[in-house]
Amino acid sequence: MLNYTALLIPVFLLMVAVEWRFSIKRKDNRYQTGNTIINMAIGACDQFGSLFYFGALYVCLQFSYNHFRLFTIPINWQQWVYAFFAIDFLSYWYHRFSHRINILWAGHITHHSSELFNFSNGFRTSLFQGINRIAFWMLLPVFGFDPLLLLISLKVSGLWDFLVHTTYVPKLGWLEHILVTPSHHRVHHGKNDIYIDKNYGSVLIVWDKMFGTFQEETEAVQYGVKANYTDNNPVNAITYHYRYLWNGIKSTNGIINKIKLLIMPPEWKPRQQDDFSPHAVWIANASNSYQRYYAMWQLLCCVPGFVAILFYKDILSPIALWYCMALCITAITQTALVFKDNTYRHFNIWETLRVLFFLVFLPMSDLNQMFILFLLILYLILSLLYLLCMEYVVEKYFIKKYINHEKN
Repeated sequence: MLNYTALLIPVFLLMVAVEWRFSIKRKDNRYQTGNTIINMAIGACDQFGSLFYFGALYVCLQFSYNHFRLFTIPINWQQWVYAFFAIDFLSYWYHRFSHRINILWAGHITHHSSELFNFSNGFRTSLFQGINRIAFWMLLPVFGFDPLLLLISLKVSGLWDFLVHTTYVPKLGWLEHILVTPSHHRVHHGKNDIYIDKNYGSVLIVWDKMFGTFQEETEAVQYGVKANYTDNNPVNAITYHYRYLWNGIKSTNGIINKIKLLIMPPEWKPRQQDDFSPHAVWIANASNSYQRYYAMWQLLCCVPGFVAILFYKDILSPIALWYCMALCITAITQTALVFKDNTYRHFNIWETLRVLFFLVFLPMSDLNQMFILFLLILYLILSLLYLLCMEYVVEKYFIKKYINHEKN
């Protein structure tokens, strides 16, 4: 069975491209290439994770429904309505707990750590956040909601989350009193003191107004987090607060304080002077011109490839799926490092080894479609040739002959 929901990704990418073009015309710097590709790399990891945790979620929902259900709700249009409100209510509390409990914040901080706010932020969701949700959603079948209905409703309600990540939509009049609008969500992503821990709602803003967490957008929003964090690569974005907690557990005396560090709010520390901030994943190195051309080639190949994998995921074997996903995710991650000027030491050597690894293991990937195999072989060989040969060619002939000639 083909996965037609994967076709939403090109739609979202088109929205990102249109908004990016609008930002360029206005010269307001609301997009940066490195930041956008980091968001895409994080989103790719999340999509890969969702192939497994949505299955795990369904199993857990079914278990809760079969063993702990208090009563049964007839499967009709009314249950869809009830499910919408129940999911949105529970989403509010899960979101609120994710900001106020350290171990949950570790999975959610990834979404907040960008200092830019645009549609591409909709991709920026840690795969750990999906795993953390499972225990919360297991409450809903207890009250008679059908697991499959819940799964569909959760996916549909998630579409709204993408649409509110924009700075170009102003306040929307009377809708501001009912729905979570882009203005409300801009507040939620702000690190201004008055905006911290506000507007947790997913689709409806009424929960924030009921429970005292609503804040109107009244001043210019400063985006990002107050932690000592640098948004320079996807690995750092996904693992930052987990490494923070690990440092804290190692440095903190007493089992009670170690447990409290996991369950207390992010600002809590055993001692005020404690600093558990993790070091950078690696020291940044500026990328050069031929690496950027290579990175663009990787994007042009791997982003459409990733969408195709999601579309055909149900007809691929598990080995083939893992192989293709790993190939695309590592390529997009490497691309993000190039455009963020954060390439690690011996980047070219390790990138050459990465491509060689996937080329060598291609025969064991369990891919039996000749057309796909041909495309992968062509892609990997061209990537390898570029890495081995084109540094010299691009730098000596193209850059010096054409770029420098134009400057003179």
